[in-house]
Amino acid sequence: MSDLSLSEAFAHYGAKLVNRQWAVSSIAEDGALVISCWAHLFRKVDTVLRYEDKLSRWQGNAAGNNLFKQHIVDAINNDRLVRLVIATAEDPDTIDSGNEASTVKKTFHIKPNMVGRIKLFDGDKLIIDFQRKVPGQ
Repeated sequence: MSDLSLSEAFAHYGAKLVNRQWAVSSIAEDGALVISCWAHLFRKVDTVLRYEDKLSRWQGNAAGNNLFKQHIVDAINNDRLVRLVIATAEDPDTIDSGNEASTVKKTFHIKPNMVGRIKLFDGDKLIIDFQRKVPGQ
């Protein structure tokens, strides 16, 4: 799907950001967790597309980080599916170094045919496995 604004991408899944300046996650109307993930942090593992990140890498977005952690814990506790918004950074090295992501030019697109499950969250390290959506998900 073509490039969207972050708000448009979330709206596609029936989710609204509490603050489009700093929020990167939301709970959709259907109960799914919708998150924005960096494109360069995905890798193929067996039959899944794995997203792996460390929240300790984030700097300058404490409000977004705290809300994201709350949403991750809620998704684990309530066995929520994860829907995917992909953020592609023009300068991924800036993202990887933990610098302020708001200064990096980026584009957003969605993968409505993918659904994820949180495999690991230890309060910092996050792993989510995505695979093609099965009818009814």
